[in-house]
Amino acid sequence: MVRLAQQGDEAAQRTLVTSYQRRVAGFVYAITGRSDAVEDLSQMVFIKMIRALDRLHDVAQFEAWLFRLARNTCIDHLRRQKLRRIFTPFGDEHENIPEPPGGVDSEELDALRHALQQLPPKDRALLALAQEGRSQAEMAAATGTTIMAVKARLHRAREKLRKFYTPSHET
Repeated sequence: MVRLAQQGDEAAQRTLVTSYQRRVAGFVYAITGRSDAVEDLSQMVFIKMIRALDRLHDVAQFEAWLFRLARNTCIDHLRRQKLRRIFTPFGDEHENIPEPPGGVDSEELDALRHALQQLPPKDRALLALAQEGRSQAEMAAATGTTIMAVKARLHRAREKLRKFYTPSHET
């Protein structure tokens, strides 16, 4: 399928997008923590995927390559958002902006979301890959690091998450 998509086969490209859209969207949400950014960022990932597909040399690495592309897209987005916040003054109208529709109102989810937001985007990306059931080798390929680095970073990310996460029934 990847080879066909690389050759410009639009049906193959659509198949790749539909096959991965839910997982990429979940991954994007795990990194950004913003449901309102998922659709746009996921679309951006797939546009970048199609544009760069011809530069992928090893089709066996497609999935790791796609998730690395998604991670980098999210991190770039978060950097731009951070810069925008620094240079854009907040007005009174920005104080009480409601969560976009479709969000879950669970206190547990809010506590976990808050804890995840305390972590750097790279840690959130690694935890998202682990939550998805990826092997350490797959995580290393997706993040462009070694298995030993993944083990160490994953351990530290989980420790940080435990430090920041306070379930509502414990408060």
